[in-house]
Amino acid sequence: MINAPHLQTLADSERLPQGILHWMIGVHDLYVYGGLLKRIIDETSTVPLGDVDVIALDEKIMQEMAKRFGIVFRKVYTTSTHIPYFIGKAGPGDNKIIHLVLLRSHEQAMRYIMNNQFDIDRLALSNHHLFFDPKFGLDAICNAIRGKRATRIQESRDMTLFAKNRQQIERRYSMRLRLKGYSVID
Repeated sequence: MINAPHLQTLADSERLPQGILHWMIGVHDLYVYGGLLKRIIDETSTVPLGDVDVIALDEKIMQEMAKRFGIVFRKVYTTSTHIPYFIGKAGPGDNKIIHLVLLRSHEQAMRYIMNNQFDIDRLALSNHHLFFDPKFGLDAICNAIRGKRATRIQESRDMTLFAKNRQQIERRYSMRLRLKGYSVID
């Protein structure tokens, strides 16, 4: 699933800074999730990427990304954000925007990931290790991504780490999934 030629082709097609994808998946305390992880699992799952979603457990990761890849981060200041949130970009042009959530621990990162609204989003990659919601299992989540099926979680979720307007964000995301060819199952 995660091999070097596939990653380089993916990075090139998505106009990611040279070497960043290999670097990101091997960094301790940095979690890749969202569309980029779906593309790593299945190249056709979310074409093309709009942005790159990551969670960092240390501000030093942002400093390293700036030093290595020229990514400049700015903090998003809103009253609706419960946790520090940053947007980063490497230079002008059509480079991908990096959305970075700064959390304090692996437990918080897992709580953030495991409370997403769809099964296909309850998955993260950090330091070459996939973390996933055990209620579904890795194979089931990967098969749902490959089959472009997103099942909405019906149980109550811990929303304390998300922005106050999370429901609005999730409605827009659900529509974007449909536009990308996903079947959204309620």
